[in-house]
Amino acid sequence: MVSVQARTNGVAAALSAAALAALLTGCSGAAPAPEAAAPAPASASATGDRAHELEQLRAAIAAPAQPFSAALGVESQDDRNHVRGNGTVNVSDVQTSAMGLHSLTKDGLLTLNVTTTRDAVYTQVDGAAWQKHERQPGSVLVIDHRPLVQTLLQRGPDAYRGLQKLRGMNGGTAYHLVGELPVAEVADALGSTLRQQIAEHRIEQCDTDLLVDSAGRLSRLELTCAGDGYRAVSSLNLGEYGPSSDVPPPSDL
Repeated sequence: MVSVQARTNGVAAALSAAALAALLTGCSGAAPAPEAAAPAPASASATGDRAHELEQLRAAIAAPAQPFSAALGVESQDDRNHVRGNGTVNVSDVQTSAMGLHSLTKDGLLTLNVTTTRDAVYTQVDGAAWQKHERQPGSVLVIDHRPLVQTLLQRGPDAYRGLQKLRGMNGGTAYHLVGELPVAEVADALGSTLRQQIAEHRIEQCDTDLLVDSAGRLSRLELTCAGDGYRAVSSLNLGEYGPSSDVPPPSDL
């Protein structure tokens, strides 16, 4: 029988680094996962003014990033693991988060709650007592998407697919970009297990699907890395943006 600790470590390795690029990946919490954006129209742009939209997108990406909090949804899947979770994240100088995660592997279903504060990571496995772990310095929960946007835009006009409506309480629209990116450029958005598998199968490119809201914030990042009979998909969704507020430790320690 696989131990709880071993199963926990397996979940941590499988998760998207965008959820937590630390020893134990994830969070705890119960905020609903952001809803996906409405499907893109067949036309390149809802307004018909691609040049103006691209100008606005570049300006939003170039502007200084502002701290914010958001509802967070993550999912990571390959032929060995399927992990899904949702919660909240605060994107600031030091990112914090609280999430609930479910992992399905050959060893069964595992429920993992993780709260990441400025200086610690708290984990709870299958309802057991919380455990406190030292947080790795410099660990990032939500990667900086702006370099990915810039790279896609440099590839040519076909990378921009127009505007999409964002669902949820806040609504609004998002800029939609797609294209292949080198694995090295998106590695920080993949968990260590996926990175290892991708390297073993010598996959060099990942299909990238990005949504960026009107304020330049990441709304969705989906990566599909396939080749040599292997396929991994990792996604992150943000929504319901609000003022920056650090996530505190669990209240039931």
